[in-house]
Amino acid sequence: MNLQYIPEVIPYIWILFLSTLIASGIATYTIVAKPDSLREPSVRAFVGLNVGSALWSGAYAIQVLSVSLQTKLAWFTVAWIGSVLVVVSIFSFAIAYTGYEKWLSRRTLLLVAIEPIFAFVLLVTRYQNLYTQSAETVSVSGLIVLDRSFGPIGLIHVLYLYSLLIVAAGFLLRMAYNSRRVYKVQAIAVLIAILVPIFANIVWFLELGPIEGIDFTPVAFVVSGLVYAVTVYRHHLLDIQPVARTAVVENMRDGFLVIDDTDRIRDANEAVRKMVSRDGPRSVIGRNVTTVLPDVASIIRADSSTDHNEISVDSGDGRRLFDVQVQPLSGEGHFRLLLLRDVTSQHAVEQRYQAYIENASDLITMVDRNGIVHYQSPSVSTVLGYDQSDLTGQFYLEYVHPEDRTRIKDVFRESLTQQDSIRREEYRLRDADGAWREVETIGRNLLGEPFVDGFVLNTRDITERKRRERELRQKNEQLDRFAGILSHDLRNPLAVAQGYLEAASERVECEFHDDIEIAHDRIESILGDVLLLARDGDVITDTEPIDFTRAVKQAWKNVDTADASLSVASDRSIVADEDRLLRLLENLFRNAIEHCGPAVHVRAETCAHGFFVEDDGPGIPDGDRQGIFEFGHTTSESGTGFGLAIVSQIVDGHGWSIQVTESEDRGTRFEFITSPSS
Repeated sequence: MNLQYIPEVIPYIWILFLSTLIASGIATYTIVAKPDSLREPSVRAFVGLNVGSALWSGAYAIQVLSVSLQTKLAWFTVAWIGSVLVVVSIFSFAIAYTGYEKWLSRRTLLLVAIEPIFAFVLLVTRYQNLYTQSAETVSVSGLIVLDRSFGPIGLIHVLYLYSLLIVAAGFLLRMAYNSRRVYKVQAIAVLIAILVPIFANIVWFLELGPIEGIDFTPVAFVVSGLVYAVTVYRHHLLDIQPVARTAVVENMRDGFLVIDDTDRIRDANEAVRKMVSRDGPRSVIGRNVTTVLPDVASIIRADSSTDHNEISVDSGDGRRLFDVQVQPLSGEGHFRLLLLRDVTSQHAVEQRYQAYIENASDLITMVDRNGIVHYQSPSVSTVLGYDQSDLTGQFYLEYVHPEDRTRIKDVFRESLTQQDSIRREEYRLRDADGAWREVETIGRNLLGEPFVDGFVLNTRDITERKRRERELRQKNEQLDRFAGILSHDLRNPLAVAQGYLEAASERVECEFHDDIEIAHDRIESILGDVLLLARDGDVITDTEPIDFTRAVKQAWKNVDTADASLSVASDRSIVADEDRLLRLLENLFRNAIEHCGPAVHVRAETCAHGFFVEDDGPGIPDGDRQGIFEFGHTTSESGTGFGLAIVSQIVDGHGWSIQVTESEDRGTRFEFITSPSS
């Protein structure tokens, strides 16, 4: 390949190769140093722009140096491809950079590429000279240059490329005008880097250049490359993009402020503008931050740390609290970033829970693994009479009764090895007056929780409850003794009377003997029921799963059922005291036989919420159901009136509930609800 070396053109050729080197370097740097950024359309377009610039400049330099027409046309075609790549990349970059990357769909890029592809085909085929009417080499001052004249498609192609550049410039101008201060330099630099080659190309196209036939557009890429280099390294073109700002910063719920070294606001997002301004979106820009947010003055002092601080702001919806963090901007030593996070709701929750703790009747205590108190809730003053500070730093077990201390100490040591374990214990604590209060504590091992790192103790004063339990236990014991004495003292004369009745029956015929014997049997039944009432009224704590079918059949055997019949069905066990469950069933069976007749049919079954017992008798009217569990209530001449009262007491002792309804056969149905969830 023959080359021409004209001294006047050599500097121009070196500038072209320098432009190629700069553009190639920027493209290579972007690909190697910013591989993650290549996912962004704007960065890919930036790489394409520089690759096209390098291709255009390098190919044009060789085209100028070459002599033959065919060589010049070949390298002109390569430069033409580079020019199209530059323009399309500039268009794509401007669209993506200004926040409209959603427009850069494959369909859009295909539409943009249709005209260049069509023009390229006409260029290389020279079909009907539609793109280039003529192409020849001419000598200008000893330099052989390519002289071309455009055909109609060639002119349309040039205008099309200019149109894309005008659209791109419009987007960038709009961005530069509307951009916040910290991004304005970046936007203007990109616009200059694009406008300089456009201006040079217009000069060449109008044949106004200093050297006839020489296109200075590739030379302008030296300026563009230098501007790009400065913008990339100094202003972080590929790191801080207005696109990211629009998509992220403007939609942040937290406030975003950028201030300069004079404390003036250079940028603010929508959250800050809504927070402090009612004058429009730009009213805070340029104002001193201490005027807009007076409480921030102490935070942004030069000697202030970047730790979190709190300020209050009077906004349109009332006074709100913000957590403020100050950070220097990377690469922008004279700019600082203020992040404001609204913590009003968080403070409200904290204050609410603090109020719960302060007004709770229970104690909340946190001790470390050595048993030293690190936190004591304010309720300690009302429960034990201490101030919070009295217990903080003290050994918790020192306040435990000596007789309980060893047991509680053993439980505490055992819990040390059981992460997140929960234990419940009852013991005595000394109050401020030196008296002992009975308490119940639920302790949880939270040593593994970094924000707790200790044991949390929830303690409730049960002194009054324990006193009532002791009183109730004493009363029950007294009642049990009274019932036993009453039963014993009455049964002795009853036995004597029964003996005399039997002797009299053998010696004397009397029509009243049978009535007297019935009365004696009734007294015996009443005495038995009174004793059961006294004993079955206690709270039942010793329970176990009972086979319901077996219990029903056993109770049925214990009762004189005459001609009555029974059906039983069970799909679960009943947790109860077996002896008292038997007495409950026996009294229900007797009640059914006494009130419904000897041929009654009784059905007992388990159900979702417990079990039921029902009969096919006449039933109980709605108005009479309320009083059937009262002592002495009976509608039978032979009944004592204690049977259903005993049933009610056994139910209460288990903590169950009972409902009286109508059975399927319109008789009486007793439903026992044994499940707490029901």
